[in-house]
Amino acid sequence: MTTTVTLRGPAAAVAYLLAMARSSGVRINRAKLTKLLYLADLRAVERGLPPGSGVEWRWRHHGPYSLRLAEIERDLREAGIIRVEETTDPFAGHRECLIHLVDAPQTDIDAEFAEIVDEILADYGQWSAGQLRDLTCQTPPVREAIKQHRHEVRLDLAGGPPLPDLGFGLARLRQWARSNPLPDDEPGGIDDLIEEVDQFAEHRTNATRHLLEE
Repeated sequence: MTTTVTLRGPAAAVAYLLAMARSSGVRINRAKLTKLLYLADLRAVERGLPPGSGVEWRWRHHGPYSLRLAEIERDLREAGIIRVEETTDPFAGHRECLIHLVDAPQTDIDAEFAEIVDEILADYGQWSAGQLRDLTCQTPPVREAIKQHRHEVRLDLAGGPPLPDLGFGLARLRQWARSNPLPDDEPGGIDDLIEEVDQFAEHRTNATRHLLEE
């Protein structure tokens, strides 16, 4: 018996984009997938919606990117959902990695974000990876990062300055917490509080009885 898996989160967004691209006859490689998904997130934020891809965007000289997409590609390949083909771009003459959707899975994706993905494919699906790179580098989040000459920073899709990178600080905090566990007799612990309440129970009863007799 075959179990149908429903993709959710970033994997669902990637699979949905690939499915819609295939149905529209749009050729998708890694670079185009990245830029189209970024543009979909950006349009969602412009409309007051959360970014639907669920990935974190950063900036490099090739434009916005997300390391999470490499993990998603690997997972989808291992699941037999996509096939990646290394070939040569017939127009640019350089090597590229085409992504083919082998089996369109069920996807749990926000309806409004799905409409935005459809719009982005209709607007930019036929653009080359180079054209999409130039376009995304002109968007406010990337321009803010370029203005500050800060590679690898987290992009604020609302167009503000790059977001602070909390990853290193959080990792250090987690490491400290693992090395400094709370002691069993931590002051203010719930066990101490219960013991203290029990100790004064009789005194509270006597005080209450005295007040009622007055």
